[in-house]
Amino acid sequence: MPDGLWIVLAIIAGVAVYTLAKVVSYAKKSEQQWEEVDKSKLREWDDEDDPW
Repeated sequence: MPDGLWIVLAIIAGVAVYTLAKVVSYAKKSEQQWEEVDKSKLREWDDEDDPW
């Protein structure tokens, strides 16, 4: 394999790992924020509700 190909593959792998790490980080943050929500103020949502 050409030497330049290894560099490109390393960059692609690095971007993939970075992206996966950000997704996991945001998922954890979202879960933490959901746990902090005052759930007593939530209401059941019915998709059939027509606001108009």
